[in-house]
Amino acid sequence: MTRRFAVGLAAALVLTVLVPMSASATPVCTDGYMGGPPLAACGGRIFPEAAVARSYIQYNPDPATGFREYQHGIEYLAEKYPRWISVFSFREHFKTPLAVSAGEDGIRSYEKGDTKDGHDIWVVKITDHQVPDKEKLSLFFSLSVHGNERGGLEGGMRTAEDLAIAADGEPDTAEELVDGIDNYETTTGRKPKFHTYDVREVLRKEVVYLVSFNIDGWQVGDHNHQPPLPYTRGNSLGTDLNRQMPTVGRINESRNPLQESEMKYGHKLMHEVAKVSGGRMAHAADLHGELTSNAYVDIMYPAGQFDSVDHRRLMAIAERTKSVIDETLYQGIVNEAEEGSGGNSSSPDSDVPTKPAHWATVWDTLGYTDTGFIGDYMATDLAVTGMDYEFFLNHTVPEKTWNVYMQENHINGARALIKVAMAYALYQDEEFNKRNLDVETNGRAGYVFNPDTVTDRDKNGAGVLPGPAQDGIGADGKPIKQRHYSVTNMKWFKDTSRVMPTPFVKVLSADVARSGHLDRLDTLVLADTVLPKDAKGRRVKSRAYFSNIKSWVKRGGNLVLTDRAVHALAKLGVVDKGATTDIKVYLPYADIQDLEHPMVAGLRPNARQLVEAAILGYCIGNTCSPMTIVDEAAFTEAGGHVVGTTEEGQVSVGQLKLGKGQIRVIGGALPTPTEEFDHRYGLRDYAMTYSGLYIMENSIRHDAPGLGARPASALPAFLRVG
Repeated sequence: MTRRFAVGLAAALVLTVLVPMSASATPVCTDGYMGGPPLAACGGRIFPEAAVARSYIQYNPDPATGFREYQHGIEYLAEKYPRWISVFSFREHFKTPLAVSAGEDGIRSYEKGDTKDGHDIWVVKITDHQVPDKEKLSLFFSLSVHGNERGGLEGGMRTAEDLAIAADGEPDTAEELVDGIDNYETTTGRKPKFHTYDVREVLRKEVVYLVSFNIDGWQVGDHNHQPPLPYTRGNSLGTDLNRQMPTVGRINESRNPLQESEMKYGHKLMHEVAKVSGGRMAHAADLHGELTSNAYVDIMYPAGQFDSVDHRRLMAIAERTKSVIDETLYQGIVNEAEEGSGGNSSSPDSDVPTKPAHWATVWDTLGYTDTGFIGDYMATDLAVTGMDYEFFLNHTVPEKTWNVYMQENHINGARALIKVAMAYALYQDEEFNKRNLDVETNGRAGYVFNPDTVTDRDKNGAGVLPGPAQDGIGADGKPIKQRHYSVTNMKWFKDTSRVMPTPFVKVLSADVARSGHLDRLDTLVLADTVLPKDAKGRRVKSRAYFSNIKSWVKRGGNLVLTDRAVHALAKLGVVDKGATTDIKVYLPYADIQDLEHPMVAGLRPNARQLVEAAILGYCIGNTCSPMTIVDEAAFTEAGGHVVGTTEEGQVSVGQLKLGKGQIRVIGGALPTPTEEFDHRYGLRDYAMTYSGLYIMENSIRHDAPGLGARPASALPAFLRVG
């Protein structure tokens, strides 16, 4: 569907199911507190259900009464439920008048000329305040950081009230929290167990923070704002606050992370929250809106350096959240959309949602990605698990029109994802951890160790210096300090060994060139480098190196080639030299052609992206990320089986037989980090998505009769993973 048609459909939908709306209060009801309406006007709630509400919650004061729906609503919530709810502003918490939004003068709170018009940024804290926070798990939710995506804030406020009502009521009649519903087949490899928790008990163990950073983009769209204006994505300076995090990896040099006060102090709060919980939040998420989608709620997987345990926890929270949303969202809006479009939205590629929830990476969901995301930063640096969420038709359209069907879905989607995260936080460390997860190889797997590291302390320093002019000066004209880093894709083997019954064996290239040395292995991985230099500085005879690898494969060995190491196919004489090619793509990916093949066992049908290359330092664009592919005709002529392709005729995932053994090809999995772009916060070692991880785990699984039988304890120390 074209964007223009999608917008037209959205507008038609809104007009068709429009609920009469007044430009007056929402309402938010505080039973007289600060002059607010009685609770009865909101169906007995402070923040009413979608069917009772008439519009979005307002930030600005009512010009006639001075009543502030948002501020006074959360203050009354805290007054009514003091044991469970407290509220504070950034300005109060950090004890500085600078901890506010930029305000409509478009001048940052700390800059000369600011008229002190910045808006307060409020935080809702949900916990049992009678229990000290120190031993609690913490969860952090960013609501509606884009001012024109209101669903997160609307759902967050209702969720806070739900939790307070449940905790304050009788336990045997109050709502309970669940960490999933048994309505799906898991892809984590372990059948999930589901739990039900009393809200009061959960709040004794957890503290939950809800915050909406972008007050400027919100308040400008209030009904009583003069002149009437649309909600805006960014703050009053037009800054997208969801690109402000100090991301490790490639940074858009035109930005200065944490330049805006909203995120400077938001970043401080995030770290405070994590510190109280021992340095890691239990869960963190960022709630967004999108214009069109095939799902009501898109659950977007974060970008990060995640190991086998991390990925399974992330997959689990995505699946569990989807399971609850699938059971609870109102689906009648499909019919409303169909009527509103005149029956023109029934085609298979329609952007009208066909499912309640969907999960995938950001790129696989939205078709683009970036760095500086709040959700990615929290999930990678500060939390055990984390996600980004997108609500359908909650971006620009329908703007200020209150559509009950859509708003009910936005609110209930937010409720589900917050409550599931709270419940799963109590179990996630138990479900998957380094003690109970086994990455089984069936035999003994090794890898050729590459001693080279990418570091700012070698001869070329940090490579490209930060800033638009690559001179260490930022877009604001101030010097940028380059953070120290020393990274290598070899780290993946070390991390994975911690959950392998038989850890990886580290093999040096000079030893590969010695006859018979590989017979102690069933699997050998060459990661991005065909022939690394020897870690002991010994001379490596190339011909012997490749001859021994080829002979070992023929005896039954399993050779795994990733990234540029795919060129070893030519070195081994399996294909001609010109059959393997280095290419550049938006992000490393493979369109899976054979989902039944063992290399992709357990993969979801929509799995595509293999690596999050930006956090390794690569740029973002159609010619940015490296991959190595094999010409399909040459590959199949050599006896290869095509598992996945990257563009037509280019094999990126595949397997071919060689004697009694096999060679497995993965064109994008463990690329070497790069210093070619602004990477002021350093680089990650590796960045496989869950799809890339599964393909790698599957590919090292092999047992060759007569090979790999020597016990690990009998190996020399330098051959064991350290």
